[in-house]
Amino acid sequence: MAETEIEFIECSSLSISYDATGKVTVSMGVIRNDSSALKNTYTSRSWGSRNFDTILMSASQQPMIGSGGWNQWSLQLEGVAN
Repeated sequence: MAETEIEFIECSSLSISYDATGKVTVSMGVIRNDSSALKNTYTSRSWGSRNFDTILMSASQQPMIGSGGWNQWSLQLEGVAN
């Protein structure tokens, strides 16, 4: 039987900032139970009462030592809030 894929945003890592022109920068960590690519693009999301349309600017993967195969992804996105 295949192992279930688990992927979730690490809530405490979520950071959303706005600049004077209205550009949104989103930083967050995503935890995944294997080393394969992320299943979600995280480019169209709602947090609080706002909808965000973003593009992925960078992503880096790092194994979580001693976790039995879990990995943490650090994502940086930019876009706008609707």
